[in-house]
Amino acid sequence: MVQDNAVTSQSSAPGGLSSISVSERIAKFLILLFELLLVAAVVSLLNIEGHRHFFPVLCFIIFGFAIHAWLPMRHRIAFFALLSITCVLFVLGVSNGLWVLCVGGALIGICYLPIGFGLRLGLLAATGTALVFARVQFPLPFWPVLGSMFMFRLIIYVYDTRHETTKPTLASSISYFFLLPNVCFPLFPVVDYRTFRDTWYDEDEWEIYQRGVSWIVRGLVHLLLYRYIKLNLVPNAYELVDVPHIALFMSTNYALYLQVSGQFHLVTGLLHLFGFNLPRTHHWFFLASSFSDIWRRINIYWKDFMAKIFFFPIFFALRRHGSSVGPAIVLGVLGVFVCTWLLHSWQTFWLLGKFPVTANDAFLWLGVGTCVAVNAAFDSRRSVQRRRSEWWVALSVSMRTVVMFALVSLFWACWTKPGFLVSIWGVMDRPGAGHGLFVVLAWMLAAVAIGMILKLFLDWQASRERKPSDEDFLSSAKLHMAGLGVVIVFMSPWSSSLFDSDIAQKIADFRADPTAAEDAEKRLQSYYEDLNMAAIQAGPLLISFSPEAETRRAQAYGFYKVSRTTDLYQGVELIPNVKTELDGSPFSVNQFGMRDRTTLTLDKPPATIRIALVGSSIVMGYGVSDEAVFSRVFETRLNSEHSDRTHRFEVLNFGVGKQWAPHRLIRIQRKVVKFKPDVLYYFVHQDEFQELASHPAQLIAQELELPSQHLKDIANKSDITRGMAPGAILSRLQRYETELLGAVYETIVDECRGRKIVPVWIYLPVPSAELDIAKAKLIPIAVNAGFLVCDLTDWAKERQGLFPTAEHHPNAEGHQLIADALMRMVQTTPEVLPSAKP
Repeated sequence: MVQDNAVTSQSSAPGGLSSISVSERIAKFLILLFELLLVAAVVSLLNIEGHRHFFPVLCFIIFGFAIHAWLPMRHRIAFFALLSITCVLFVLGVSNGLWVLCVGGALIGICYLPIGFGLRLGLLAATGTALVFARVQFPLPFWPVLGSMFMFRLIIYVYDTRHETTKPTLASSISYFFLLPNVCFPLFPVVDYRTFRDTWYDEDEWEIYQRGVSWIVRGLVHLLLYRYIKLNLVPNAYELVDVPHIALFMSTNYALYLQVSGQFHLVTGLLHLFGFNLPRTHHWFFLASSFSDIWRRINIYWKDFMAKIFFFPIFFALRRHGSSVGPAIVLGVLGVFVCTWLLHSWQTFWLLGKFPVTANDAFLWLGVGTCVAVNAAFDSRRSVQRRRSEWWVALSVSMRTVVMFALVSLFWACWTKPGFLVSIWGVMDRPGAGHGLFVVLAWMLAAVAIGMILKLFLDWQASRERKPSDEDFLSSAKLHMAGLGVVIVFMSPWSSSLFDSDIAQKIADFRADPTAAEDAEKRLQSYYEDLNMAAIQAGPLLISFSPEAETRRAQAYGFYKVSRTTDLYQGVELIPNVKTELDGSPFSVNQFGMRDRTTLTLDKPPATIRIALVGSSIVMGYGVSDEAVFSRVFETRLNSEHSDRTHRFEVLNFGVGKQWAPHRLIRIQRKVVKFKPDVLYYFVHQDEFQELASHPAQLIAQELELPSQHLKDIANKSDITRGMAPGAILSRLQRYETELLGAVYETIVDECRGRKIVPVWIYLPVPSAELDIAKAKLIPIAVNAGFLVCDLTDWAKERQGLFPTAEHHPNAEGHQLIADALMRMVQTTPEVLPSAKP
């Protein structure tokens, strides 16, 4: 008891520390720690924000919280600052981390210089200009993190500290700029400095901590909802052929903003663990009932930032010059939205290295700004209205909410997909559009009715004083532990036996987070999803926590060492005469830009059968040495094992990574046919439908000639007109993806037959649950096009360890097995090896 009293007297200091006994303190701490461990288990199990290295950073934060919660109050802000700096080095590594800390430290140091405010501001402006130039000239990996920390926060810090007589403590400034979770979330809420400082332990510390856990869990729920909607509900562009799909596309694209709200809840929840009792960042934004209401509910920190820095200075300046309230509000709001438009491009510049200023964005932001300005002016002049019945009020609120959701969804769709309005008009001209419109209106009326009933119920509950009270610490903890435990039980791999195979597969796919995979980058991305693609380059310490992601990044970097961009037709090509090392293996490119021998000649030697291999990075041989690529092994075995010794075989490797079927067609037309091969082996995996629509869409949008009459026929069939928006062209072509692949194949077969080349289509799948589904779709297309079809589905024979990484690049043993499968193919299908031409 004496010990408890001693701790109680120490903990009863002002600033949010609780007057509780040691036993209670330990109990609450252990409960919080257990909740956070459950959160970490869910994050790891469901790979939440895995491409942002969130799990190891979360473990780091939990470890820091365990120490921070027991420190004396006077040491906590300094510890948080030290923890934030350490996290920068932990995530980015020493080299990139020091760049962030040194440049950031220089900017903070300028704010502390004992000179006039104008001189400090000028020095900051000059330094910022130099950093902009450096960002353009030197695209180094630390820029997204550095920019995220200072691009808006420095403006707020200078504004809030301008008139203070004493400078903030260095620990406080470091904590504010290098906010702990910022290192793995470049898209970060615009935290106000004064709010950050004044809310630190302004309530009971355990209530702040538990509120933080609640917000973290809410953030996880938002991110998982985003994942589900992205994967299962958002229609593809080629599906936008009727009014219901248009409406679904609009509403689900708006719902994808859950990614941002989820990340912001995570960020603020984690900051609560260190005493920063920050307010909420979003408040039921899907239920906004007016333009002003959506501005107040969505991204509240941004709204407060714009109001402080732009709206109030404009408003009061106009009022001082004699303007009345209404015009001052309208002009102030319009100024805010002009700045919002430009600052979104400023944010894109620091995170992605580009500064987009488009007419589409200007029209959208100024249009929304006008609506908000008119709404705000109307609200400022609205007099007290006569009392209406509860039914009428509920109906009005519900109807305005549904209409507002529809309008914001339309804005989001136009922002995501330029030319969206053109797509709508095209759909409305189709037969049956009226029926589709009726269906959508019926759903909207149903939503209005449900909303009205819900509003009446809530009003009735409030009138009876049944408003639910805030949960206490223990009740909140029990609820979150139970919810997190259920997620862990049902999402764990060992729970697959509880479900049938289809459900188990869906759970496994959901758990893997395909929204962050490479194929997800091919989907239509919104503005915020684009910003979330900003890469965080992990340092050496972090690589051990996420070796798979780091290997994928290293492989992408390695490929760009040996390739270069060309024109829109071919995309990329191998750089001739390159000799380097990738993944520890020698990688050389000959004088023709092929992963092949330098002794190769353009003219075919006499008594030689040439086999041209065309395909992806697997055919190219990424990850293995020159001599281990299956093309070399296959050639050696053909020449040593084939019974006819009057001819020799040359196997020419035209494989290139990061190319798809339309690019391979161009490679065949431009390069392969010049070598006069006798047979073409066209290798296919499950990803054969990639880029089928976007490649010809880009050519048409740039008014370039399509590479075959078959593709031109598809373009004509899709009713594409001259001058049509790129998004509309892509949308129309995506309806004909099967026909487009058939057109590509038919063109390849025509090219081969015109030159007496035997066209062979070879299905070489990588391990996947979808290999049989893909085969069933692809083989009929290849047969109808005229290919000689060969199926090597069983080439791996369920062998383990053939693919060192998730990128499905086989190792040397895997290439040996592919060569074995090809030898069996030529033995069982002799027509794939024609006789030599004179």
